[in-house]
Amino acid sequence: MTLWKKLFRTIKEKKAQYLAAWILIVISSTLFYAFTAAGANLVDNLDSFYQTNNVEDANFIVQKSLTKPDQMEEQLNLQLEERLSVDVSMKEDTVLRLLNETQTINTYSVIDGTKLQSDQDILVDQGYAKVHDLSIGDHLELAGENFIIKGTMAIPDYIYPLKSTSGFLKNPDAFGVAIVKEDVLDNWANTHSYFSVQFNQDNKEQFKKILNENNHVLQWVDKQDNNRITFIKGDIAAVKKMGESLPIAILLITLVIILILLWRLMKKEYVQIGTLYALGYNKREIIHHYLTYASMLAISGSIVGTLLGWLLMHPLISVFAAYYNLPVLTTDPHLGYLLISLLLPLVFFVPLTYILVRRVLNIPPVILMKGGKVKTKVNVFERIVKLRNLKFTKKFIFRDILRNLPRIGFLSLGVMFATLLLLMGFITKDSMTYLISDNFKEVYHYEYEYVFNQLQTEPPQSGQVASSVPAAIETKDGDQSLVVTGLKPGNSAIQLTDMDGNRLKFDSVIINKSLADKLDIKQGETIEVTSQLSNKTFSLTIDYIADSYLGDMIYIPLKQFNQLNEYPKDSYMSLYSDKELSIPKGELASKSLTNNMVTGFEQIIQPLNYGIIAIALVAAVIAVIIMYILISLLIEENSYKISLMKVLGYNERTIQKLMIGYNIWFVILGFLIAIPVTLVSISAFLNSITAEMNITIPVKIDWINIAISFVVILAAYYVTILLNKRSLKKVSMHEAINRSTE
Repeated sequence: MTLWKKLFRTIKEKKAQYLAAWILIVISSTLFYAFTAAGANLVDNLDSFYQTNNVEDANFIVQKSLTKPDQMEEQLNLQLEERLSVDVSMKEDTVLRLLNETQTINTYSVIDGTKLQSDQDILVDQGYAKVHDLSIGDHLELAGENFIIKGTMAIPDYIYPLKSTSGFLKNPDAFGVAIVKEDVLDNWANTHSYFSVQFNQDNKEQFKKILNENNHVLQWVDKQDNNRITFIKGDIAAVKKMGESLPIAILLITLVIILILLWRLMKKEYVQIGTLYALGYNKREIIHHYLTYASMLAISGSIVGTLLGWLLMHPLISVFAAYYNLPVLTTDPHLGYLLISLLLPLVFFVPLTYILVRRVLNIPPVILMKGGKVKTKVNVFERIVKLRNLKFTKKFIFRDILRNLPRIGFLSLGVMFATLLLLMGFITKDSMTYLISDNFKEVYHYEYEYVFNQLQTEPPQSGQVASSVPAAIETKDGDQSLVVTGLKPGNSAIQLTDMDGNRLKFDSVIINKSLADKLDIKQGETIEVTSQLSNKTFSLTIDYIADSYLGDMIYIPLKQFNQLNEYPKDSYMSLYSDKELSIPKGELASKSLTNNMVTGFEQIIQPLNYGIIAIALVAAVIAVIIMYILISLLIEENSYKISLMKVLGYNERTIQKLMIGYNIWFVILGFLIAIPVTLVSISAFLNSITAEMNITIPVKIDWINIAISFVVILAAYYVTILLNKRSLKKVSMHEAINRSTE
């Protein structure tokens, strides 16, 4: 009972320090459980949705319609389903894509409302419905036909509703997807037909070979190359990685802080520990007493943090699911992550606290009752640095630094972590801004892209011609997908530069930086590329690497492209144009506006700005907590010196400068170290989540945002100084006088 009273009395005396450490445990447990459980639930819902709704393995367009698809299905043990689609212009630069209801592959799920019942019913994706203020029961006129909105839906091949399978950013203001009954589009003008396929065995290449024997495959998109399907996986991976890495880093920092707290506490209580020995308390009871400090913090913090994580998990899932048009089928607590969240702080803290307490209890009781051994040994750094010729103030500061290197190092480490967290939000925004607003605009100098549903051989009246085929390169980690694009040497719709900024012409073979990094390809190397349409393999020698990151691309002269693919000499499949062209819709497979991607990016950046503010607040709180605890411990540890200075007549401003003022330089050091560490860490993080996506996000940071981060960290430091001024004032002159009379 006596030890319990001492426990609560000590915590009450140092409530600010223990509360700060407890808050860090709560933050780490909250983030860990919220992000990992949300990520796991998203994976579960995505896998369940893909399986239940039979997501396609690929989709393709052929020159002639398939005559006997049933025989192919039986012969090759696969499933085929024809899909009809038509793009309906709602208003200027706004398109709603109508798809027919499927029976076997890519079936829909209702998110809100009811299923389709009649030919007048329509279901819309929830992103498009929200942006255009469409509600259940509203009437929608499309190309002269009237429909009634029955609800919102999700389909697995448009889980991320992009107009093109190779797109990057959705823009619900400009593009949406809707489902109508199967026979509605049969007689609709300008419909576009393609096939979805599911393989029950590994015979994709055999199937493509049979297709090309009596037909011609104009377009083939594997599931893993379809950004409408794969982009969500990369973002879920990011959510889980963030949930696994950041909270554990916070826990490790908290662990060190708590160990420092206990170590300082036990050093001050040497006499009390020795007295407890003398009163008959054994080692087990004393160990249990000091373990209780760490255990109480770990258990209470993890319980509160996990509960908050459970509450945060649901809005996280909802926001993510709404953005990706994913139906939330189930929400599982995921007991594995729940137990880890509850037990991880305890597993971290108790063993190391035990080792620390055992180390103290190895000191003989007699020495403990005398206050422990007085250490007068000068460390190696203090012996090396000559301080004799310095003024008293500088000599005092340097000696204090050299005698407290671990604490100084941990202060810099804590500031580095808080800065990393702060810079992470800015780097994400700046990298995306560079990718879309800078790199995209520098590369793509056209407004409209038209893709035909047949090879074109007649010269166009306007626009610049191109052709593309999906391809693959065999690597040790499996096939790497890419797109080979043929352009005329004088093409100006796409403008590329090398890594030094020199303009490149399309009379050579050019690989973009995104693909070059993934393949570790250098200029002059030769690679073997296999067409996904014809299964033909050809060699390409890389002449240049382009400073471009959108898509995994290889550009070659159009003449060479047609020769390699055995296409007609001057044939092409695409047109790039600065103005809208009058091309019959029946001749087009797709039409897209580059401006839609930029607009979509601007819509994404808006909520990202709020996220950056939230991250900045969390980073500032963590920085304040870490610096507050360390500086308050510094004041406690040097209370005798501070008291003596007051007796000698030093004012509080001078004492503050001598005792804690120099910490500003180590705060700045931690900030400066954080910049390269953050750039390397974020680069590795982004590369890991985009490894299976046909995009690479270059790491960029604006110096203005670095300056803002520096101001936030400095503000956190000065807030810490203000909070500790009270502790500095509390140190009385009586302490020095009392010790001198002992």
